[in-house]
Amino acid sequence: MWKSMLECHHSQCEAIREARILGSVASRKKSGDSHLLATKQLEQELINWTFQFAGWVSAQKGYVRALNNWLLKCLLYEPEETSDGIVPFSPGRIGAPQIFVICNQWSQALDRISEKEVVETMHVFTMSVLHIWEQDKLELHQQLTQNKDLERKVRNIDRDDQKLQKQIQALERKIVMTSGEGKGLSVSENIIYQSDKSSNLQASLQRIFEAMERFTDESVRAYEELIQRSEEESAPRNHE
Repeated sequence: MWKSMLECHHSQCEAIREARILGSVASRKKSGDSHLLATKQLEQELINWTFQFAGWVSAQKGYVRALNNWLLKCLLYEPEETSDGIVPFSPGRIGAPQIFVICNQWSQALDRISEKEVVETMHVFTMSVLHIWEQDKLELHQQLTQNKDLERKVRNIDRDDQKLQKQIQALERKIVMTSGEGKGLSVSENIIYQSDKSSNLQASLQRIFEAMERFTDESVRAYEELIQRSEEESAPRNHE
């Protein structure tokens, strides 16, 4: 699975690096209901994408961690103290069955892999699209002073904006949980909008796939190492 994902994200990186259409489309001035609706839908999909990715990774780590903790409760282990301090715990050192060793290594391997960079780059791209939405909303409010018929439309846009802001706040809380206490991104402090919104969007999207590629590459290497260790653990036992 991870190798297939790595190949996929590598192809996505190459495609976005070579892309020229995104810049020309984003820089072209748009107006009207269809543009506002498309921007809102894109923003909602990006929020959902970030939530789903963070939740998916968290579920994997939580499952392996819970399984490992449950197995460790089955071991009768007393910490060994030396002149240098307490010896780090290792199921293999105390002669535990292979499943205990592999599961412990699996849990440690997943804990070393951080999804923080991916989640934060997704967040930056999400906020870039939100910035476009807010600019369009501001322009609509300015038009209202000249055309009172737009009043109902503006009220609907404001309601949509309130919903988006609530979703963004929930996403911010999720990022803080993913990144660690006090290490999440701040909307106002960490995101700089370039005047060229097309290059900003394209660069932000590229960073997502680059971060995805690094994350999956780390995962591939972690699982390859885990398989190798499992085979090394099995070899002596097979000769007994």
